[in-house]
Amino acid sequence: MRHHKEKAPKKSFVKRWFPCRGDRPSTVIIKIVTLVCLVVFLVSGWMLLDEMVLKPAQVDQSVNTLKDQFFAPVSSSSESSTQTDDAEEEDPIDYAAQLAKLQKQYPDIVGWVQVPGTVIDYPILQSDESDPEYYLYRNYEKEYSKYGSIFASSDSVPFAQCRSSLLYGHSMQDGRMFAALVQFSDLSVYQNSPTITLYTSEGKTTWKIFSVMKLNTLKSQGEFFPFTQTSFADDDAFMQHVYEMYQRSVIDTGVTINEGDEILSLATCSYEYEDFRTVVVARKVRDGEDPTVDTKAASYNSRVVYPDIWYKNQGGSAPVWTENWQDAVLDGSFAAYDGAIVGE
Repeated sequence: MRHHKEKAPKKSFVKRWFPCRGDRPSTVIIKIVTLVCLVVFLVSGWMLLDEMVLKPAQVDQSVNTLKDQFFAPVSSSSESSTQTDDAEEEDPIDYAAQLAKLQKQYPDIVGWVQVPGTVIDYPILQSDESDPEYYLYRNYEKEYSKYGSIFASSDSVPFAQCRSSLLYGHSMQDGRMFAALVQFSDLSVYQNSPTITLYTSEGKTTWKIFSVMKLNTLKSQGEFFPFTQTSFADDDAFMQHVYEMYQRSVIDTGVTINEGDEILSLATCSYEYEDFRTVVVARKVRDGEDPTVDTKAASYNSRVVYPDIWYKNQGGSAPVWTENWQDAVLDGSFAAYDGAIVGE
């Protein structure tokens, strides 16, 4: 008759995974290390889930809630208007009125910005001059958010109704906010998205991208170009500034500009070098002008001016441009200008 060894009783979950009386010292150490690793894994996993999934989803939901309010179609009246096929179809939404409604609840919302072909589709916030970066890490409900908000320079008052306006936004690793701007130095990206759309108290306006710049903010990297400047003494100062933007554009967009135009700059952090910025500049579509852009004529700017650190690391030297914008118009180097002095 065979004798079978009795099976040892199974250890409970607690005894298997947690240090218990009677465990050998080596077993206790193994269990502690295992538990620590498990805790680290779970905490890291939760933090990763929170950063990669939950927080982005919260941002999207928050923006979409506001977007549904702002772009809500206006209830149509019983009257219907018929238009000929070649008549321009008007947008049925009164954006100025919609903005006024939002401002009753969120007074610091001054508009909405979209860059068709990208994920950029956000409300614009603007605080007063006492705290110009208030919305750098706050959403439109004034709650902390690492994403912050797209916000206007406090100098741009009233926003988008002055000669030069400036918007800031974070360049998030997940592609949200103004991250898409960094890719505009790629010609194909620009060609896919050559315009910016603004919705303000003025209504809906279209802006043609004129310049895409890579700029430094540290003195050690070279002379600082004042892209934050929004006011100018006169037309001459404005056009000199625009001409220097033209020199620094990675892309030759072919978009024309003159002293009668208004410009809009979108700025975000860039990572070519420490504290770099990508700044995309557009000018407002003129009255009666075709709002579309023929991007087939666009090309890389063979004479783009980069910050000094670029040449220090990449080699070469900055191209020499005619210093004064008017002289550059006359010698043909400022080809984008189409104002009054052409042909003089």
